[in-house]
Amino acid sequence: MKKFISIFKLLILIVVVFSVKAFALQENIECKKILWGQLFKNQSDLIGTKVCLVGYYGHLGFYEDRADLEKMSKQYLVFPFYGDVTEGFVKRCSYRMLLVEGVISSHEKSKAPRIRKVTRLSPLSDPEYSCLDQISGFVN
Repeated sequence: MKKFISIFKLLILIVVVFSVKAFALQENIECKKILWGQLFKNQSDLIGTKVCLVGYYGHLGFYEDRADLEKMSKQYLVFPFYGDVTEGFVKRCSYRMLLVEGVISSHEKSKAPRIRKVTRLSPLSDPEYSCLDQISGFVN
């Protein structure tokens, strides 16, 4: 019984810590916060809108989570850019949950939405770290 109580206390502590981090993170964001489902439900309405979204980054795009990336889900957000990624980007930004802030756009040859004019790209676990600074010659 004591073991159960200590595990329960640990879980409560973890929830509190992540809630505080999420609250602090939301305080610094000045854009329309959207959930993953909203992106595909209202895709045409969001074109031209500056949004903030959390997604799993890999293969030059964002997915809702790692499982969606692994199964190559059809619901993904394209992140096209030019530039050379540094070792810091590979280690701290590739295949991670990232917060991205930018403008939703479309492309005539693809049904997948794109994110352009990206002004913020940071790991969810370390929101102060800038992944954009780790792409030399970044053009989006």
